[in-house]
Amino acid sequence: MTKGGIPSTFIDEVRAKNDIIDIASKYMSLTRRGGGFWACCPFHSEKTPSFSIKQDGQFYKCFGCGESGNVITMVMKMENVDFLTAVEILAKNVGLEMPTDTESDEMRQRKIQRDKAYAILKETTEFYHKNLLNNPESEQAMYLKRRGISKEMIEKFKIGISLNYDALPKHLMQLKFKPEDMISAGVIGKNERGGLYDFYGTRLLFPIANGFGDVVAYSGRAVGDNIERTKYKNTPQTCVFNKSEILFAYNFVRDLKKERMLDEIIIVEGHIDVIMCHQAGFTNTIGCMGTALTTQHARKIKNLVDNVILCLDGDNAGVNATYKAIDTLKEVGLNVKVVRISGAKDPDEYLKKFGTESFRELLMDAKDCVDFVLQDSAKKYNLEVNAEKSKYITEALNYISKFSSTAEQEIYLSQVQKLVKIPIDALRKSLHAKEEKPQQKEIVEELNENISNRFIIDSKIMLLSSLLYKKISNLDEISGLFTSNDELSKLYRFLVQKIEANADYNVSTLFDNFEISNNSLIDQVINYVFPSEDVYDQYLRETIKRVKLYELKQEKEALTKMMNESTTIEGRFAYLAKIQEIDEKIRKEK
Repeated sequence: MTKGGIPSTFIDEVRAKNDIIDIASKYMSLTRRGGGFWACCPFHSEKTPSFSIKQDGQFYKCFGCGESGNVITMVMKMENVDFLTAVEILAKNVGLEMPTDTESDEMRQRKIQRDKAYAILKETTEFYHKNLLNNPESEQAMYLKRRGISKEMIEKFKIGISLNYDALPKHLMQLKFKPEDMISAGVIGKNERGGLYDFYGTRLLFPIANGFGDVVAYSGRAVGDNIERTKYKNTPQTCVFNKSEILFAYNFVRDLKKERMLDEIIIVEGHIDVIMCHQAGFTNTIGCMGTALTTQHARKIKNLVDNVILCLDGDNAGVNATYKAIDTLKEVGLNVKVVRISGAKDPDEYLKKFGTESFRELLMDAKDCVDFVLQDSAKKYNLEVNAEKSKYITEALNYISKFSSTAEQEIYLSQVQKLVKIPIDALRKSLHAKEEKPQQKEIVEELNENISNRFIIDSKIMLLSSLLYKKISNLDEISGLFTSNDELSKLYRFLVQKIEANADYNVSTLFDNFEISNNSLIDQVINYVFPSEDVYDQYLRETIKRVKLYELKQEKEALTKMMNESTTIEGRFAYLAKIQEIDEKIRKEK
């Protein structure tokens, strides 16, 4: 059995050799309390520790935000990497070599291609950077000087220049890289005659790194008066670069997170905006590189912090981008504040004109995103005209209902009321109409169904938790109680397979084989609170009997339906005989 092309036995070995306490201590300060370790949750802001790590089960659970997982999922979330990369990190941590014999040809080829791309990009970055250092009077170097970018920032961001179209391909060829690999990495182009040329010829280069600091792409800026060239030339999508996932300077804020020096992230637009913010001491700044923020971007940010400040350009395009970014960031649960820049077109210009302290004050006065939208959108309408006032009210209420809690709604409604000058009760009624729930009849039917099923679900959760924590030794006691194909039955079959194979298992094992979301049924199995020892055995017997009776009654209902639908006398008698057998089993269980 494999996951992501890796044998499950190897995954088990990686987990066994990487104690979750040792790994967690690299990311957070742990305190031993009772039977476990506790910390402030790295996935949401809190002052009182609610993040629990169980060494015996090798898993974690936050009782504040509900996040849970094992050592592999912890590395995935803390490092913002996929499953395969997390296993690689943990394997390297304990000196294990990743297996290759079970990889598919396609997987091996992708890995080889990625490794070549990383190597080419590393050499290219060094080549461009040395060009800049060795040519301080070049047009590109003078541009950086005019923009006020310090030597420290040039070194930190590994800024470089391309002097011509020929030097880079020659340099890479001397290092024995193949033309097709250079083209695939996005640094070399091929002309109509088949000749190779530097894709970013004569431009100023801003390297773009992934979360680990590996360069994956470039943004090349044209410098000078050549109006025939586009200002920016960016790396196309490659095997290591997807612009929907990469944020400029994300690697630096990720390092701050590791050092526990990150509470919020500032999001700006351009590369130079980011660099100048870092130069001014705002090292928690990242850039969206002039593209719309995606859900992937937002999730990467959410892995690091709960709070963000949007500080995009002050022109109309920047305001529109701010609106879109708010929606994207709020959808993943981030707390969003907005800075509206005035007197300057972007953060870089603002810092130059008004200084660091003024920018700091601007950030401290950032508005809650809903406040920002309510006040900013009001400027689009003439609120003295009823038709326009109505449009504004509709837009404002849509936003309030979309992103506000019940308590917040009252605050925002009072703000809207001041602007439109109509009774707040009328606004409140309109808002509640938008949030109207399904018809009462549907709610009652759903509630009744939930009540009838919940008791049995809770009983099955208790049985599976007993199996998981090895409180049940006789599988015959509960065989036949998990015959469907639902989540709990899949967990039952997984545990039975482990038991019958005499394979070791614990809570940590589940996170490699199931998608376990907060308060899911399997999450409830993991966190089930058992009755006291003196009544556990009796409770277990009663629970087994209860679930057996339920399963028998379900089977009887299905057979009765089939009997009534049968078109032959023989068929009906056959179903009737089976029903009578079940009736006898029910009588014995009672």
